[in-house]
Amino acid sequence: MNLLRVVALTLLMIVVLTPVRAKEEPTGKTFFLPKSPTAAAYVLGRLSNQELLAAPRGEFVYVALLQRQGLERKHRLEALDGLAKLRNTDRLTELLAGLAELDRKGETSEPVLQDLSPILLQSKPEVLTAKRTTLETLATESQLAFTRQLGWAGLVTADASFGRAWDQAQPMPDRFADLLWGIPLIRDPALRAGLYSKIEPLLQRADSPEVRRAAISAIVAVPGHESEVFKTLALLLQTDVEKSAALASLQRISKLHWPKDQVGPLLGHLLKELQDTPATERSGANFINAVQFATDLASLLPAEQAAAVGKELRGLGSTVILLRTVPEQMLYDQNLIVVEVGKPVEILLQNDDAMPHNLVITKPGALEEIGMAAEKMPPTPDAQGRLYVPDSPSVLHATVMADPGQTVRVAFQAPDAPGDYPYVCTFPGHWRRMFGNMAVVEDVETYLANRAAAPPPTVTEWRTEDLAPDLAQMDSGRNFTRGRELFTKLACAACHQLGTEGIPYGPDLTDVLARFNHDRTEVLRQILEPSLVISNRYRNFEFELKNGEPLFGMIVSEAADQLTVQTGPSDALIQTLPKAEIQAQHPQNSSLMPLGLLNPLSKEEILDLLAFMEFAGKPPTHEHKH
Repeated sequence: MNLLRVVALTLLMIVVLTPVRAKEEPTGKTFFLPKSPTAAAYVLGRLSNQELLAAPRGEFVYVALLQRQGLERKHRLEALDGLAKLRNTDRLTELLAGLAELDRKGETSEPVLQDLSPILLQSKPEVLTAKRTTLETLATESQLAFTRQLGWAGLVTADASFGRAWDQAQPMPDRFADLLWGIPLIRDPALRAGLYSKIEPLLQRADSPEVRRAAISAIVAVPGHESEVFKTLALLLQTDVEKSAALASLQRISKLHWPKDQVGPLLGHLLKELQDTPATERSGANFINAVQFATDLASLLPAEQAAAVGKELRGLGSTVILLRTVPEQMLYDQNLIVVEVGKPVEILLQNDDAMPHNLVITKPGALEEIGMAAEKMPPTPDAQGRLYVPDSPSVLHATVMADPGQTVRVAFQAPDAPGDYPYVCTFPGHWRRMFGNMAVVEDVETYLANRAAAPPPTVTEWRTEDLAPDLAQMDSGRNFTRGRELFTKLACAACHQLGTEGIPYGPDLTDVLARFNHDRTEVLRQILEPSLVISNRYRNFEFELKNGEPLFGMIVSEAADQLTVQTGPSDALIQTLPKAEIQAQHPQNSSLMPLGLLNPLSKEEILDLLAFMEFAGKPPTHEHKH
């Protein structure tokens, strides 16, 4: 009998023969744990997550809840509060002790460390300042790189400044690299905004490759310099300087900021490298990332060139697709993805918007069914942690909900049956506008060639001055049936009430013209520039809660000790927040109404929609219906 088996049997005998009931919370079920922390950890480690969550609370169970992978953050917070109460300390003290303990356990603890990091960095600066000595120990003496990076991010957050931490770390390259790697963890963008001039020179620092790699990662977390950073990183990529780091950081820059004059040279360099890569190395992460980046670059080329490059790229490896959300527009940046029947596919959803989004792939023709079902769901995650994903055979694949700034992924094998498979965001109210088509085809090149031959849809960047002279035409000859259809198609009805139609989430549009002093031009301007004027009642806020979970919503009402918040266009998404649980609230400068809503429409369609809105769906008495 080997030593491991002896230890296991001995521990199990301890459990059976020396029962000690876990204290803290009464329960009808007896639960036995040994008195030894090591033995108790062994016993609890044999429980599933579900069994652990059902265990009566006590010190050993709280420790297990804090350190177990795959648990929701609310259980971590419960554990911290339980330990603080038992040990007569506070949440931050227990969190820092827990981080140190996890660090000692090694690399297998890193997912939990990452899950705990927002709890630390959401703490107020004055609270962190009181723990500065502990944070310095975490930053300089931890064995895991991530723990050290988190420690530096905590020090910067405590100081509300980079000055002191920068001066402490800079003389020692290893510590300086840890500080730089920790910059993306810092939650306050205003703190990161002033670092460009400090980080940019470090991109050329050949004497310390680790500092340079860390700077390449850190600089894309500095807002306001995206185009400049793209050009600098593109040059590094083409000169083979820290290629993997430069490529990873380039992919974190929104496509909206990619300088078009850089696309051709950079794409040519990437294609040559990809073609020269041996077949045995084409399954690695670097190769797949390069293929995806080249695909994204090709999408900015004229259609014929993009098709040729796409064909070449598809011959190099498996299909990996990066979808991004378009800020302020409630759209994916691609409304069509094409995959080959039966082939492996991986889709990454990068959320660059200020609202949460997900990706759900449905059976052909099931988009409305799934969208309507999702709107009726409570905000409760399913067994896979996914919100607003209906339990339906029409759902083929789905991601978890991506919060702002997050990237989530889903991998699957494309269906064997060719067809149009919709993909959609099922956050309530989004599905009517935020969707696309996954075309599953036998031959991708033939499909794309036939599609390229078809005339592209007309999209016009409408301005108020383009349409204002024609607003007088709304008095006669308008098609109210088409106006009603557009009101639904554009998802206006998903957020606004007009007469008896629609949902009262945004402002009521029944008397919209009267509210703007019968000025049609001003009504049009509010639609084309939705963030120009935002009423406080309909302004979206980001709430930082003590439970560590971010929340986005509008304030419906406010009492002395609580806020009523609505997070989406459904009464089921109204909740009450005790003010004591809110650490901070940040007003958002962007309207929830998408930008460019009218761009796919013709001038006549826009006039029909405006007329329908002005007259609440009922034409004036002298007007004949079409």
